[in-house]
Amino acid sequence: MQNRMKNFCSTVAALALTTVAMAGGHKGPTYQGPDAPVPPLMPGTKMPFKYWETEEVADGVYAFRHSFYRTVFVVTDEGVIVTDPLNETAAPVLLDEIRKVTNQPVKFLSYTHSHKDHAAGGQVFKDLGATIVAQAQCAANIRETQPAGVVTPDVTFDDYYKIELSGKSVESFFFGPSHDNCLVVQVITPGNLLFLVDIANPPDGWAMFYNPAISEDRPWNMERFFTRLQNLVEERGIETVIGGHMSGSFDPETGRPILAKGTTGSASVVADKLGLWTAVIAVAKAELAAGTPPEDVPDVIVEKRLLADKINGYDPDKMRILMRRMVSLALTGE
Repeated sequence: MQNRMKNFCSTVAALALTTVAMAGGHKGPTYQGPDAPVPPLMPGTKMPFKYWETEEVADGVYAFRHSFYRTVFVVTDEGVIVTDPLNETAAPVLLDEIRKVTNQPVKFLSYTHSHKDHAAGGQVFKDLGATIVAQAQCAANIRETQPAGVVTPDVTFDDYYKIELSGKSVESFFFGPSHDNCLVVQVITPGNLLFLVDIANPPDGWAMFYNPAISEDRPWNMERFFTRLQNLVEERGIETVIGGHMSGSFDPETGRPILAKGTTGSASVVADKLGLWTAVIAVAKAELAAGTPPEDVPDVIVEKRLLADKINGYDPDKMRILMRRMVSLALTGE
């Protein structure tokens, strides 16, 4: 079972890297317009998924998936609120999918973070008069790095911002640096849904990091970040998460790894991810406290198979890389 999960996680990681590359300029299938058939996501395989799809997950709340990426839009009597535009290829498709649901204007576009594989493509909404909202550091990142296709926000905020139209809302919460230095989590009403992008994806919070170097993450704040996020889950009574990417799971009958069809998952993924971060930080600190030389800690942890039975998709080589980063965190605080 563990080997199957390892191979599956490797496959999903490769697919994730492929879609990042596509967002950076490599194109998927050519969009033929809203009335054309939707091409398959993985042609030549038995995977039944279409390249894009839209699903209503609560009253007026829709999840839109393009390739392996997902965003959300909320339809109200006063207009539409959109979260991430995803990329310049996906955004026109997203706009047409919105038009299939409503003729209401898109009033707001609300970034979850500043990485262009989620934030590019907003010009199609800006041209229609949408106000673009982002956390203040995200706006600073965009101004400084000028990533292709990412539109500078019109409105910025520090810790909290609520967009509300006709009693429906998207609330953004910033709990400090995590993945990116400005990523927010969003609570969507109706449905009391938590939208999480890149930091945790249901159903599995104990999955091995697809990039064990965690070069995009700020590990020094992860325990604090997920503690605050878990507090939000408990205070709001949130039960359901929408993940910013497709999820992996297992076929209940065969045990074979599969890409999960479901758009939503349990909010328990937040507590699980907190547990993962706490565990990987703790084992590195414990080995250092036991007197193990810093340069030997990754090999020792792998030889002892610490956390091997806890981390889904455990891979010794990835664990060594991850532990080098955790040792650096323990020694420097960053």
